[in-house]
Amino acid sequence: MAFFKFNLAKANASLKSLFLISSLLSSTGMANGIDGEWKATVQVTDKEWLPVIVHIDEKNGEWSGEIDSPAQQKYGVEISRLQVSENTISFAVEELNIAYKGVYNPIVDLMFGSNTQDESYPLNFRKVIDSTPENRPQTPTVPFPYTVEDIRFKNKTTNHILAGTLTKPKSTIKATAVLISGSGPQDRDETAFGHKAFAVIADHLTRQGYAVFRYDERGIGESTGDFFAATTKDFAQDTNAVVEYLNSRSDLPLGKVGLIGHSEGGMIAPMVASSRDDIAFTILLGGPTVKIQELLVDQWHKDRIHNGTKVQTSQKISQLDKLVFQQLAALSEGQSITEEIHQLLYKSVELEGLKDDKLEAQVEQLKRQYSTPWFRYAVRFNPEHYLKETKSPLLALNGSLDFQVDAKMNLNNLERILSSTDHTDYKVIELEKMNHLFQVAEKGSFAEYAELEESFSPIALNLMTDWLNERF
Repeated sequence: MAFFKFNLAKANASLKSLFLISSLLSSTGMANGIDGEWKATVQVTDKEWLPVIVHIDEKNGEWSGEIDSPAQQKYGVEISRLQVSENTISFAVEELNIAYKGVYNPIVDLMFGSNTQDESYPLNFRKVIDSTPENRPQTPTVPFPYTVEDIRFKNKTTNHILAGTLTKPKSTIKATAVLISGSGPQDRDETAFGHKAFAVIADHLTRQGYAVFRYDERGIGESTGDFFAATTKDFAQDTNAVVEYLNSRSDLPLGKVGLIGHSEGGMIAPMVASSRDDIAFTILLGGPTVKIQELLVDQWHKDRIHNGTKVQTSQKISQLDKLVFQQLAALSEGQSITEEIHQLLYKSVELEGLKDDKLEAQVEQLKRQYSTPWFRYAVRFNPEHYLKETKSPLLALNGSLDFQVDAKMNLNNLERILSSTDHTDYKVIELEKMNHLFQVAEKGSFAEYAELEESFSPIALNLMTDWLNERF
């Protein structure tokens, strides 16, 4: 997901959507987006997580709701004290011991909040989108000329379950690839706008003789755990658990597990590869190689210009962004946003054209977003250390029209880093006319992601397999 600043006037921002957008919705009439079906996973013991589904309905200005707890065989339990105002929601379910208060972010269709009954703990919902996608001709369909196995196993460090799909050639397996998704709540296919990029990549690689494992991020799909409390470091720990699991299987070639990371996954892959000596290869797809602070400033500036902000105004905002990120990075763990940061955010939002109560609402929204564990970790993150310690063969691909992870900025820095370490086997390629999702595009803008039928360019797919076949 792409990192965007959440803006009540323009739908050009979001919370933790670092490199891959899950949805871009108008933010006017925010309460209208709260009706529908929402899903969360609630931890009830150290080892047990239960899914809950909330159904919210609005008729003639009146709100009502029900909640399902399938694991407990409870359906249609009535919600009481349901209140919806602007982008906030609160409700109670006495039978299930829930008293919920949350804030709705319409850009990413997420509801951030906590259950305050007895003991307060985070409880975050993701909206269930029921829509018919546009034509996506690359999405693989049965029958497949390879085996498909759905897998569930435990991350032994955290005790939560990771679930995914393993595809295996019926003939000799050359190596095994782990697909690592970008930021935001991602399922095993990295589904966005009806595109299933990871299903396309897995299908292509498996037909070329490679086993491929793709998995739901913790707390998403069939994987358990708390997604919203996790940082990039936690997701790297999950990837490490995946490698351990695949190495334990006798049907896969030992010592030939490699990593393919898209976007934030391109941060995670070097984190894991640099800590192990048994990673067979590393492929970065639009992976950041510069400090995330620098990446965000560049990304947000380009997005503002694309949306019509004057260059001079955007440059002023960028200077404020730099100061905010520097001060956020200097905060100790758990430290609250300072008054100085508050004032910097106020000036930034004011420059974007918001006024009065909307200005204050935007500042408070940003403060909440900037206080999440994930963002605090990201704003301190520098990929260089991990890239220097990655010794496996490495391929890096970036699209020339990538708005989110600029190709020249990141590939040039990667070249500098790896050449300085005398890395013996790496290749960096800028792919013309491709965006962050590796679709052949005209502008590279976020709007094109949904408009294009292509899910992942065959040119990029063939580059990966050609490079892998030279080594396996």
